[in-house]
Amino acid sequence: MNPAIARLKPYAFTQLGAQEASLRARGVRLLKFGVGDPEDETPAFIREALIAAVTPAGRYPTAAGLPELRGAIAAWISRRYAVTADPEVHILPANGSKEALYNLAPLLLDGPSAGTTPQAVAIPELAYQVYGDSALLHHAEAIPLPLDGDWLPDLNAITPELGARLKLLWLNFPNNPTGKVAPLGYYRDALDLADRYNFYVASDEAYSELWYDRPPPGLLQAAAPRGYHRAVVFNTLSKRSNMTAYRSGFIAGDPELIRVMKNVRPRMGVATPEFIQRAAVAAWEDETHVQAQRARYAERRVLFLDLFRRKGVQVEASEGAFYLWVRVPETAPGRDAQRFAERLIEHGLVVLPGSFFGPRGREYVRLAFVPPLDVCREAVAILDRVL
Repeated sequence: MNPAIARLKPYAFTQLGAQEASLRARGVRLLKFGVGDPEDETPAFIREALIAAVTPAGRYPTAAGLPELRGAIAAWISRRYAVTADPEVHILPANGSKEALYNLAPLLLDGPSAGTTPQAVAIPELAYQVYGDSALLHHAEAIPLPLDGDWLPDLNAITPELGARLKLLWLNFPNNPTGKVAPLGYYRDALDLADRYNFYVASDEAYSELWYDRPPPGLLQAAAPRGYHRAVVFNTLSKRSNMTAYRSGFIAGDPELIRVMKNVRPRMGVATPEFIQRAAVAAWEDETHVQAQRARYAERRVLFLDLFRRKGVQVEASEGAFYLWVRVPETAPGRDAQRFAERLIEHGLVVLPGSFFGPRGREYVRLAFVPPLDVCREAVAILDRVL
């Protein structure tokens, strides 16, 4: 077995699921605000596009995907970010984004035989677990970048010593778990460092379309004037279009990296079924359903923000995505997120301790306002009693 497997931390959502199962067995009704899995319907026109694309006989799909899908993604990128991406050179489909996030590592990391000093992957100190797990399983060292006072990974922590062995920097905005949004200049600064030290910047933008003030910038905007050199973006229809079950997203960016992916990904068995791709074309071509979903989330978000404001509970970052990054009240013992989450779940409300994402989150919980409005009102009532 790969010896790195023994060093993997327990998967946070598996832990949460076990705790929920125990409480359900005791007859506790749970309101689930812990996992970021959209509960609203996939729009009917997307489901209809999928059904229409199911043929009596199917054939193996290609990892490169349908030209129509790559074209729809390129057109969406142009509308969203006012940049030009060539569907033949800069874009590949992916099965959601998680598999693509994980499978980037073997393309960039050499493995243990490359030398005694391990290669490095820089990851925000609060981060989605897959970034670090993928680095670890491919024999690299995952380096947590400290977050500054504004919840942004501190790029000054990339010293010449770290830069010399750095292969990849992971960014994620709007951020999971904090909901923080990064300014365009931040992406430019990251790419300047990538050019200096010869690493790649990978941006997980799964929540790019869930915003409440103005559309957040993305890495592609900063990378386009550079020919997308050393930049790779991952996006998905899971959150934007409530399509988690469909497993459909894209990879876009550096043409040389995309060329290598076109060679390697067919060997991984990651080709997306054609009927899923046809549904994805319909989703990327429509913005009306995305606007309606943003409005639903905005209504739920205000309920919780009003409650926390009234109770004097701090909500930090939380500019995008469907998360609120809530500081544990000072009245809670030790301001300990794990203990506070356990207290809430005993009242039937599931939130995720921020410590699941890293030590910096030990005084915070992440609340995912994905359930319907009536369930959100029930959750607000529980919080009103408990806080």
